[in-house]
Amino acid sequence: MARFEYSVTTKASPALAWLVFSDIHRWNNFANVYGEVRWRDGNPWEPGSRLQIELLRPVNAIVDHVITTCVPGKKVGWIDHAIGVAMAQWVTFEEREEGTRIHTWGEVIHSGITIGGRTVEELLASFTRTWYDAFRVACNQLVLPGGAGGPDDEALVTTQ
Repeated sequence: MARFEYSVTTKASPALAWLVFSDIHRWNNFANVYGEVRWRDGNPWEPGSRLQIELLRPVNAIVDHVITTCVPGKKVGWIDHAIGVAMAQWVTFEEREEGTRIHTWGEVIHSGITIGGRTVEELLASFTRTWYDAFRVACNQLVLPGGAGGPDDEALVTTQ
């Protein structure tokens, strides 16, 4: 089992950050890996609802994304299953004086597979950095002219 975590800080409020995060149609702007992303069962973002996520890269796969908890603008958690990999992940939106700190962490379990010569942990770390950095920029662009992020971003990816 491997644990990962990553944080970014945006100038956006928690409410605005949640609006951007929860709009699944924006996700391909954060990481150009998605095909179709759609709600399959339940009401969006409610515990028990299911999102079907088609990945096009680095491998074609369908991810079953089950929401386990959600308080919009505060926290969300889910469990993913795809290609022999299971992952539990959480995201929090913490209001700060300078905006919102978005912190994600999770645990991934798999059978030791590699994809394109890279481990699941390597792919997950790279994807998480790419997605959340682009998400931060998108949030900032909605509140700042020119909208890039600041130096207060932090990242920690660990394997246990």
